[in-house]
Amino acid sequence: MKTEQVVERIKGRLSGIEIRIPRERRVMVYTHLERLIEVLESLRDQGATHISTITVVDRIEENVFEVLYHLYWENNEITVRVEISRENPVVPTVTTILPGALTYEREIQDMFGIRVEHIPNPKRILLSDDWPEGVYPLRKDYAVK
Repeated sequence: MKTEQVVERIKGRLSGIEIRIPRERRVMVYTHLERLIEVLESLRDQGATHISTITVVDRIEENVFEVLYHLYWENNEITVRVEISRENPVVPTVTTILPGALTYEREIQDMFGIRVEHIPNPKRILLSDDWPEGVYPLRKDYAVK
Protein backbone atom coordinates (compact mmCIF):
# COMPACT_ATOMS: atom_id res chain seq x y z
CA MET A 1 0.00 0.00 0.00
CA LYS A 2 1.30 3.45 -0.85
CA THR A 3 2.21 5.81 1.97
CA GLU A 4 -0.54 8.28 1.08
CA GLN A 5 -3.14 5.50 1.25
CA VAL A 6 -1.90 4.47 4.70
CA VAL A 7 -2.17 8.08 5.87
CA GLU A 8 -5.72 8.37 4.52
CA ARG A 9 -6.74 5.19 6.37
CA ILE A 10 -5.22 6.51 9.61
CA LYS A 11 -6.98 9.87 9.19
CA GLY A 12 -10.25 8.06 8.46
CA ARG A 13 -10.17 6.43 11.89
CA LEU A 14 -8.42 9.08 13.99
CA SER A 15 -9.31 12.75 13.93
CA GLY A 16 -7.36 15.56 15.51
CA ILE A 17 -3.87 14.06 15.23
CA GLU A 18 -0.94 15.43 13.30
CA ILE A 19 0.57 13.21 10.60
CA ARG A 20 3.72 13.91 8.62
CA ILE A 21 5.43 12.02 5.80
CA PRO A 22 9.16 12.77 5.96
CA ARG A 23 9.84 10.41 3.03
CA GLU A 24 8.20 7.57 1.11
CA ARG A 25 7.15 4.61 3.33
CA ARG A 26 7.73 6.64 6.52
CA VAL A 27 4.83 8.10 8.51
CA MET A 28 5.03 10.14 11.72
CA VAL A 29 1.93 10.26 13.91
CA TYR A 30 2.01 12.88 16.66
CA THR A 31 -0.38 12.42 19.55
CA HIS A 32 -0.90 13.34 23.19
CA LEU A 33 -0.33 10.85 25.97
CA GLU A 34 -4.07 10.72 26.68
CA ARG A 35 -4.69 9.34 23.18
CA LEU A 36 -1.70 6.99 22.91
CA ILE A 37 -3.66 3.80 23.60
CA GLU A 38 -6.48 4.82 21.25
CA VAL A 39 -4.01 5.57 18.44
CA LEU A 40 -2.09 2.31 18.89
CA GLU A 41 -5.31 0.26 19.09
CA SER A 42 -6.56 1.86 15.89
CA LEU A 43 -3.30 1.14 14.09
CA ARG A 44 -3.26 -2.45 15.35
CA ASP A 45 -6.88 -2.97 14.28
CA GLN A 46 -5.96 -1.77 10.79
CA GLY A 47 -3.03 -4.18 10.53
CA ALA A 48 -0.02 -2.55 12.24
CA THR A 49 0.65 -5.51 14.50
CA HIS A 50 4.46 -5.55 14.44
CA ILE A 51 6.32 -3.24 16.83
CA SER A 52 10.00 -3.08 15.93
CA THR A 53 11.13 -1.01 18.92
CA ILE A 54 10.36 1.83 21.30
CA THR A 55 12.91 4.62 21.39
CA VAL A 56 13.27 7.79 23.43
CA VAL A 57 14.64 11.23 22.64
CA ASP A 58 15.79 13.19 25.70
CA ARG A 59 15.01 16.81 24.92
CA ILE A 60 16.57 18.05 28.15
CA GLU A 61 16.54 21.70 27.07
CA GLU A 62 12.73 21.50 26.77
CA ASN A 63 12.37 19.31 29.89
CA VAL A 64 10.59 16.54 27.95
CA PHE A 65 11.13 13.05 26.69
CA GLU A 66 9.72 12.07 23.35
CA VAL A 67 8.72 8.40 23.31
CA LEU A 68 8.55 6.86 19.84
CA TYR A 69 6.69 3.63 19.07
CA HIS A 70 7.92 2.17 15.77
CA LEU A 71 5.43 -0.07 13.94
CA TYR A 72 5.31 -1.66 10.50
CA TRP A 73 2.21 -1.75 8.34
CA GLU A 74 1.83 -2.43 4.62
CA ASN A 75 5.57 -1.88 3.96
CA ASN A 76 5.48 1.44 5.79
CA GLU A 77 7.19 2.38 9.02
CA ILE A 78 4.71 4.14 11.26
CA THR A 79 6.18 6.05 14.21
CA VAL A 80 3.79 7.19 16.93
CA ARG A 81 5.38 10.05 18.85
CA VAL A 82 4.30 11.27 22.27
CA GLU A 83 5.89 13.84 24.58
CA ILE A 84 6.06 13.36 28.35
CA SER A 85 7.50 15.50 31.11
CA ARG A 86 11.00 14.71 32.43
CA GLU A 87 9.72 15.62 35.91
CA ASN A 88 7.11 12.84 35.92
CA PRO A 89 8.06 10.45 33.11
CA VAL A 90 5.22 7.93 32.94
CA VAL A 91 3.63 6.06 30.04
CA PRO A 92 1.05 3.26 30.07
CA THR A 93 2.08 -0.21 29.02
CA VAL A 94 1.12 -1.06 25.47
CA THR A 95 1.67 -4.81 25.89
CA THR A 96 -2.09 -5.44 25.92
CA ILE A 97 -2.18 -4.02 22.39
CA LEU A 98 1.26 -5.07 21.13
CA PRO A 99 2.67 -7.93 23.25
CA GLY A 100 6.10 -7.57 21.63
CA ALA A 101 6.55 -4.21 23.36
CA LEU A 102 7.47 -5.73 26.73
CA THR A 103 11.24 -5.89 26.17
CA TYR A 104 11.33 -2.31 24.86
CA GLU A 105 9.27 -1.03 27.79
CA ARG A 106 11.69 -2.66 30.21
CA GLU A 107 14.60 -1.05 28.36
CA ILE A 108 13.18 2.48 28.58
CA GLN A 109 12.59 1.98 32.30
CA ASP A 110 16.21 0.90 32.83
CA MET A 111 17.94 3.37 30.56
CA PHE A 112 15.76 6.50 30.85
CA GLY A 113 13.83 6.05 34.10
CA ILE A 114 10.50 6.29 32.32
CA ARG A 115 7.97 4.46 34.46
CA VAL A 116 5.69 2.16 32.51
CA GLU A 117 2.37 1.77 34.32
CA HIS A 118 0.98 -1.77 34.63
CA ILE A 119 3.93 -3.38 32.86
CA PRO A 120 3.56 -7.18 33.21
CA ASN A 121 7.20 -7.72 34.16
CA PRO A 122 8.97 -4.62 35.54
CA LYS A 123 12.20 -6.48 36.40
CA ARG A 124 15.37 -4.87 35.09
CA ILE A 125 16.53 -6.17 31.75
CA LEU A 126 19.76 -4.31 30.92
CA LEU A 127 21.10 -3.00 34.21
CA SER A 128 22.25 -5.16 37.10
CA ASP A 129 20.04 -5.56 40.15
CA ASP A 130 22.51 -3.53 42.23
CA TRP A 131 22.51 -0.58 39.81
CA PRO A 132 21.85 2.63 41.80
CA GLU A 133 18.25 3.87 41.82
CA GLY A 134 17.70 7.18 40.04
CA VAL A 135 20.71 6.75 37.72
CA TYR A 136 19.74 6.35 34.07
CA PRO A 137 22.60 5.95 31.58
CA LEU A 138 20.86 7.20 28.42
CA ARG A 139 19.65 10.48 29.88
CA LYS A 140 21.58 13.49 28.67
CA ASP A 141 22.31 14.56 32.25
CA TYR A 142 24.03 11.23 33.08
CA ALA A 143 27.72 11.70 33.84
CA VAL A 144 30.13 8.86 33.15
CA LYS A 145 32.49 8.40 36.11
